[in-house]
Parts: sequence; structure tokens; C-alpha cells
Amino acid sequence: MPLKRRPLDRESGVVRDASLVVIASEDTYAVRQYLAKFHVTRVQFKVLPSEGGRSSPEAVLERLDGYRREYEISEGDEFWVCIDLDHWAEPGHIANLRRVQKEGSEKGYEIALSSPCFDFWVLLHFEDPPSGGIRRCDDIAERLRQILGGFTKKSIQHLRFTQQQVEQAVERARQLPNANSLAPSGPTTQMHRILESLLAREAIRLKEPR
Repeated sequence: MPLKRRPLDRESGVVRDASLVVIASEDTYAVRQYLAKFHVTRVQFKVLPSEGGRSSPEAVLERLDGYRREYEISEGDEFWVCIDLDHWAEPGHIANLRRVQKEGSEKGYEIALSSPCFDFWVLLHFEDPPSGGIRRCDDIAERLRQILGGFTKKSIQHLRFTQQQVEQAVERARQLPNANSLAPSGPTTQMHRILESLLAREAIRLKEPR
């Protein structure tokens, strides 16, 4: 069966030779809603969220594999596996996580881990990494509620931040130690890697708040 044509949204202003950045995430809402806050011209994001509770690292990897089998791929396209460590780095799951990390790297996929979860990446838009006492997702969500007056991971689209805050989050994340570790000593994230090269190429910019 022939592969489907590249699924670029021409109405969004994406140029004909734009690269695809395909992101398979264990999350259902947050990653897709976060990336929807950007205008894109030279790239287009395609987020493959978890559905039906299929959020294991193996299921995330399978979604990315399935996408590559179905669609035409061009040079310059990027493929990302985004996984939170709050659950999958526990002793009963870490062997599977290591296997997915190894298999994904062998296939040329980029791996973006967040510890304990994606919420920490959001927090970096508003303040420096906490010096201590915040290690659980619940702690980070509570800190975001204190800063913002309310926060839920299912409603990232309602958050307001500036282009400068995005760039600050990238720089803060870049300075964190143990970003590649499955057992980091403190909160960390690799989400900045998806954005930093695109910001440098001026391929994306934050939409103006309404």
C-alpha cells in the first residue's frame, strides 16, 4: 500500500517544503495544547497523544512507529518520544523504559524525558527551578496554582506567557543536570530541545494572547 502524502495544513500558512515535527506523548492534553500556542511557518507539529489509556512507553513508541509506516517522510523531519518519569521510572517499569529509550534511539527518534512530569516544563516559564522540596507532580501543580491562581494539566491552552518566558524556560531547562538520566537527582526536563533549534531558526513564534 502506498504511503499517504505528508499531512501539512496549508491553511495555517505552512510552506510547501516545511519539516514535520512528530511528537508521540504519553499525555493526552498538555503537549498538544502547549504546542498549539505557537504560529509555525517552516515546520508543522503533529502530536500523537495517548488515547484509551494507552500511555505506556511501549504504546508511545508504537504510535510513532505507526505514523512513520503510514505517511511519507522527508529529510529534516523530526520524531520525538515524550515520556514522564513519575510512574515509568519506578522499579517495576524501568526495564521497559530503558528498552524503549534504546529502541527509539536506534530508530533515529529523539527522546524527551521529564521528571517528574511535563508540568515541570510549564513551571520553568514562570520561575527558576526550585532548590528543594518539589519532587512530585502534585507539588509542581500546587506551585503552579500558587503562581497562576489556578492550574490544570487539561487546560494548558488557557495559560498566558510571553515569547520571553518561553526563551527563559529553554535556558533554565538547558542548565539543569542529569537531563538524560532515568534517575535524576531532582526535577528536570528535555522539552526545551524541541523548541530551542526552532526558535533559533525563527520557525515558530508564540501567538499573541487574545
